[in-house]
Amino acid sequence: MKTWALLSFTACGISLLLCGCGGGSNPAVVSPLAGNWLLVGPMPTNVFSISPAPSPPGQVRLAVTFDVAGDQVIAGGFGNSFCDNSQGSFGFGDVASGILAKDGSFTATPENNSAEAISITGTAPQKSGEPWSGSYAVSLGGPVTPACDANLSGTFTATSFPLVSGVYVGTGSTLAGQNGVPKAVPVTLQVTLQQGGIVTNPGNGAASNYFSNALLIGNIKVQGSPCFSSGETQSTPASSVIGNMVSARFLMDDGSTLILEGALTDVTEGHISTGIILVQGGKCGSPTNTIVLFGLDRQS
Repeated sequence: MKTWALLSFTACGISLLLCGCGGGSNPAVVSPLAGNWLLVGPMPTNVFSISPAPSPPGQVRLAVTFDVAGDQVIAGGFGNSFCDNSQGSFGFGDVASGILAKDGSFTATPENNSAEAISITGTAPQKSGEPWSGSYAVSLGGPVTPACDANLSGTFTATSFPLVSGVYVGTGSTLAGQNGVPKAVPVTLQVTLQQGGIVTNPGNGAASNYFSNALLIGNIKVQGSPCFSSGETQSTPASSVIGNMVSARFLMDDGSTLILEGALTDVTEGHISTGIILVQGGKCGSPTNTIVLFGLDRQS
């Protein structure tokens, strides 16, 4: 599988969902649109996972996380496109924003980009969890994009899936050793994740009542590593869930940063497909080290 386009994380990057730089406050009643939605299924897969059988050209997979602050719709998502028996991945942060009209209709569109763009149009559901209908348009430009994937569009019926919450466990291996001497060792990871939380407005440094569905907090325990045994998610840069893509950065007890990214494989959220986990700094992460772990399964 290859990645041939990535929608840019411009403006505040993913921090618009996470820091509230777009303004707004938490409404008295949470919009039924807020949360995780699978727009075009099955779930998209990340570049480190084993690719399923290729889909016909012109098809996409697309999962999106929405925040709603007042009448502002803020969207971030992750998707796949298919061409010439190859699968590509694309992602976009909270730059896709729009206004929620009184009748529930909206169009979320990112800032202009010369190479890639996405637009999502729909009508928010009346109740949380109810499906809703809409349409999408994705333009994947740039010099490496196959011509048959340049412009994709279609309609969808969105399916809700919960905010991530649980304990995930997996076993992998790493070439890690203190004092620069590599040593192959098996490691077991136990990761506790919780999606959603109150964010901080960077404009005045004060905590606001903006609840962001993109925010991800948690901790990690590692057995078998000669370098570290536990860590907590960092506040800067924040960890996130964007669509079905989990991206967590943990500050470990040896001072290193462990970067875990993976896609939720279905709406039950029972498995996160990971692949290569990066370790930077600390006792074993200089130069950058890796943990090979093909997935995490939810235990609770």
